Amino acid sequence: MRTLLMSAALVAATALSAPAQEANGLSKPVVALTGVLAKNADTLALTEAQRAALKDWLAVMPAQRKALEGEAIGLRAELRAAILGNAPVADRQALADRIGETEAALVMMRSNCTDHWRSVLTPEQFAQLLTLAGLG
Repeated sequence: MRTLLMSAALVAATALSAPAQEANGLSKPVVALTGVLAKNADTLALTEAQRAALKDWLAVMPAQRKALEGEAIGLRAELRAAILGNAPVADRQALADRIGETEAALVMMRSNCTDHWRSVLTPEQFAQLLTLAGLG
């Protein structure tokens, strides 16, 4: 029972603490363009249709990404507790596999985001966005 309570406390503390999230670290995003695009809509001379696409994207996708990041952070906390609690290796491996799947989904979410902006922006705007993001 004590181990269960300690594990639950560790999961809660990790999920709620920004410094703990940073220390547990999700990998740095491979590509992060939406925030740069939102801050530079005027610089990129977005059309009304492009601004609407940005508004629609911002209404949905950041929340989906944050939820998936929260899941990955929670799984890492569970794995940490399992390791420290001497859980069976098979249980730890199952958690590690779930972490890998979740992190792969996050990477592909960024990839899909990039494809989305590539289709919404003109080639010139997209190239400028990459430059503004320090990627071009």
